[in-house]
Amino acid sequence: WGHGFLPYHQSMDGLMVCTGLAAGGQPLAADHWQALGIPHLLLGESNLPPAPGRQQLPDVAYTPSDWPSLPAALRAAAQHSQRPWVLLLASDARLSPAALKNLPQLLRAQGASQLVVGRSWRLPLETLREPLLLREQASLDEAIAKAGSLDPPQQISWILLPRGCFLHAPPDLACDPQAAAPWLMEQARQLGWAVREASAAIPVLCPQGATLTDGPSAALPPCNQVVLPYEAGRPRLSLLLAAPAERAEQLAAELRPAPSLPWEVIARPTSSADGTGHIAAAWNSALAAAQGDLIWPLMHHRPPLALLPVLLRAFDAPWVDFLQLAWSLGGQHHSAWDALRLEPGSLLGQSSWFRRSGGFDETLEAAPALQALQRKAKALGALVQALDLEAFSL
Repeated sequence: WGHGFLPYHQSMDGLMVCTGLAAGGQPLAADHWQALGIPHLLLGESNLPPAPGRQQLPDVAYTPSDWPSLPAALRAAAQHSQRPWVLLLASDARLSPAALKNLPQLLRAQGASQLVVGRSWRLPLETLREPLLLREQASLDEAIAKAGSLDPPQQISWILLPRGCFLHAPPDLACDPQAAAPWLMEQARQLGWAVREASAAIPVLCPQGATLTDGPSAALPPCNQVVLPYEAGRPRLSLLLAAPAERAEQLAAELRPAPSLPWEVIARPTSSADGTGHIAAAWNSALAAAQGDLIWPLMHHRPPLALLPVLLRAFDAPWVDFLQLAWSLGGQHHSAWDALRLEPGSLLGQSSWFRRSGGFDETLEAAPALQALQRKAKALGALVQALDLEAFSL
């Protein structure tokens, strides 16, 4: 999985966007889909003019809350497209550059028994209208750091599913992704399908303050797989090692004793003999060179190598943006659930969160810089899971 811009026509021939419009609603992102060349089916009344690749069906079955129904949407998608995949999308949702790059990986599994869901990044509407934002991932990450937030796990704004499936959906169920997700996910689970969460790999953008379906949504069934933005040939994990210059090379060799291991070590020297000076600056320098999808900032203490495969597997579960680990000092155990003590080596997470959070504050010492980054990431919507295994013992 990668993060560059890839034109649609090279990659997504198997996809149709399907969206329903509530009474009085308008598809704010339709021009975006058309610019990408993605065929899209609009259910409900709108004032959009005809356009290549756009099909409008104003006369459809509605739910009591005045939304086009889910079975009507799925039947229309099956009848009006031969493309194998349907992307059930909120009417104001836009696809980020990373989504355009990574979606083809999911579309290649034609006929696969999979249902893929995801959350959206919320940004001001005027920000979403900036042309560079939807073409350059770096511009998007900067905008997210300034004014973005990620929806909570129970708020689904897009669903990818095979065409022609689940046509027996209840007629009173709206085709809005948030309303449809609980029922579709439960049906897929009962069939033994892979129910995959892909917010990290397929970033979708929606305006802040957007309204969703009326009434409470059902509890969201658990996903059983996750899709991460990993690109073949790159290390899965980057260890950012800040250590005294005289020890950095030895520690790096100990952390990666064989070149075939799925992680890299990026060592940067610190400015003081005890390894406490300018740690944040060393981490930022290493972060700029890191290639892994996961980032683990470390100092001169070395975690047990047997722990690393366990950590990699932990990120294969949905809703894990960061892992917080336990640690001990002088025989005193500090739990992973300790919200007040976060030491270097006890936090690792997805690289996108480190970058969207602006990296490490170089005006702070190591532990406060790590805590500040975690607070900012959580404010943006990151989820931190505790794993009560000791990252180190000193």
